[in-house]
Amino acid sequence: MGFLDSLIGRTKLPKSNEDRIFAMSTAMLTLQTEGALEPANKVGIVFRALPSGRFQQLTADTVQMLKLQDASAPGDALRVSEVKDELGFEWLVVEGSDFESILAGIHAVALGLLDEGLGDCLLAAVFPFRHLDRSVYWIYGYKEASFYPFVPSGDHRRDNAFEMHLAAVAKPDLPVEPDLERWYPLWGVPV
Repeated sequence: MGFLDSLIGRTKLPKSNEDRIFAMSTAMLTLQTEGALEPANKVGIVFRALPSGRFQQLTADTVQMLKLQDASAPGDALRVSEVKDELGFEWLVVEGSDFESILAGIHAVALGLLDEGLGDCLLAAVFPFRHLDRSVYWIYGYKEASFYPFVPSGDHRRDNAFEMHLAAVAKPDLPVEPDLERWYPLWGVPV
């Protein structure tokens, strides 16, 4: 960060390793067998407000990219939908039957934003799972390039004990965020 940036309050974001998100593909089996989690075959990627018109362009670009991908493997069609949550954050939800294709799709979205200098708008990717009768989420924070579990257990409450258990189960396969203060809850996740 330069002297001028510090004077006017701008901060330079650290460069994260975007490829770390692919660790979820290897951790999936561990989460299913040892964590008793069932994947939902969709992933949501959440953004801070993008410049005017950019979210619609990002959605159109993603849909076009997925159509090209579907042409090479028509049985594994991916669908993308856009959602604005109650707090005003914008989401792209990518779903399909092939988890590797979903991961590649959201990774391409993230790289597109980074290439355009909009990486500071990229917040997280959310991987929904089911454990018995409740929702469980693995959240990938783009700024830290690490994962953490989020298990809501009622009205703005969370199951910290189960989150700690899941983190221990996944730690050999996933870069789990070591700072528990950064395990931010995402209430009302639209995936």
